[in-house]
Amino acid sequence: MELLYKEIIQNELQQLEDTLASSISSDINLATEVTQHVVNSGGKRIRPVICILVAKMLNYKGLEIIKLASSIELLHTATLIHDDVVDQSATRRGKESIHTKWDNAHGVLVGDFVYSKAFQLMASFDNPEIIRILADSTNRISEGEVLQLSLKQKEILSKEKYFEIIDRKTAELFKAAAATAGTLASCTKNELISLTNFSIALGMNFQIKDDLLDYFGDQELTGKKIGKDFEEGKFTLPLIIALPLMSKKDSSIVLETLFQNKQPDFKYIVKIIKETGAIEKVEDICNQFSETCFKELDNFPQSDYKKGLIDIVENINARVS
Repeated sequence: MELLYKEIIQNELQQLEDTLASSISSDINLATEVTQHVVNSGGKRIRPVICILVAKMLNYKGLEIIKLASSIELLHTATLIHDDVVDQSATRRGKESIHTKWDNAHGVLVGDFVYSKAFQLMASFDNPEIIRILADSTNRISEGEVLQLSLKQKEILSKEKYFEIIDRKTAELFKAAAATAGTLASCTKNELISLTNFSIALGMNFQIKDDLLDYFGDQELTGKKIGKDFEEGKFTLPLIIALPLMSKKDSSIVLETLFQNKQPDFKYIVKIIKETGAIEKVEDICNQFSETCFKELDNFPQSDYKKGLIDIVENINARVS
């Protein structure tokens, strides 16, 4: 599906790529080379896009939005690099992950390097509120990573804990992208509340859809191995909802596979989950988050930039059908 925002902010997207390229340069050639490997591997750039669209929707005319959007993308990139080391993921966006192409040390240190580059951009803002939002978000994302690690393969994750983890790990940076853009554009208190509600709901929906793709996605399209989260022992929403709806025999098979690191018969696992009707229940939750997105955007006047944000919501909805 063609994305409307690519036409609306075409110039800004090119400026974003140029700023990212210049931001990750270093006189240490290895740092530049390894960072370019992941930054230039593509990606949806959805977080910086949200940042740009929100600022433009609020009639921001300045140049600092590109620098802000770039810092958001660098923060995201750093978390991906560290995530891949923790999860020992072999690929990222269809290419070898850093720790696979080089080693764990490269992944950890280059992830730190990218964080430092994001912080350099953050520190250049005159508005302390923008710096505070980004610093707080970085802290919450890190806490989400630690929370997920502390619960991995130790207990059956509840829906409440799952939502807490994805709120911190994923929705937090969506929120930061929208809130900092609103702050940069001097939005009102009520506008900031709407932007916060919109972006959290969007981030939650994005992550749940991503978790559905782990069971029902197309590896060639996503660049991510199908069943990867399950193999890593992660409880995501499709499984959390399906487990209490399974027969005792099926739930025992699933839990033994997860907790004892057995090689899964993934096609059978997917079949079990489908038969419980859990997928429809997960889609209902996604639809609720989508409705929140649309409702909050209704508080802003019509513009091409608002249409771009609506387009993002609709494209996320279409990721799994």
